[in-house]
Amino acid sequence: MEIFAQFELISKGGPLMIALLICSILSLAIIVERMIYLRRGRIINIDILREIEVAVKKRDFETALEWSEKEQSPMLKIAKVALINAGNSKEELKNYVEEAGRMQILRLERFLTILHTIAVVSPLLGLLGTVTGMIHVFDTIVTHGTGNASVLAGGISEALITTASGLSIAIPTLIFYNFFAKKVENIITEMEHHSVTMVELLCS
Repeated sequence: MEIFAQFELISKGGPLMIALLICSILSLAIIVERMIYLRRGRIINIDILREIEVAVKKRDFETALEWSEKEQSPMLKIAKVALINAGNSKEELKNYVEEAGRMQILRLERFLTILHTIAVVSPLLGLLGTVTGMIHVFDTIVTHGTGNASVLAGGISEALITTASGLSIAIPTLIFYNFFAKKVENIITEMEHHSVTMVELLCS
């Protein structure tokens, strides 16, 4: 019965409820995907990084490279690039590491722009639905007058469904966007620290 009630609510909200439903599904999918992807242990495996640093200190680059290929994590990919280019000058090595870092940052920030767009657009779609719904209510008033208060109240109620739905989507989406944006910022800072350490070790 609850499912049928939800479908009835969507149908009452008009065509824009379909767009809002798509926004909600897309938002939920991105949130789940980013929650799984942005786990710190998946991005930066401290244990493997320490093994790489130990091998580099011993100048055992072959073992260090083997450790960097243990996982396909963003930080280990940067470490691998640094190890492959260890024979270059410090300035060239920095450039290679920075380029590798930029590629991984793009992966860390993936879908966040879409999530922010949904947070911004959803309440606007809701407002648009309310405006078009109110226009329909006023058309009803012009045609049938204001004699039937229940019909008018029902029309206004239906018009406000889209605004409520838009806000219901936008608020949690914005919260998760800010959460992910801050998490990515912290991860990038930590990755930069480990990258600088790696370059210093390779050039020492």
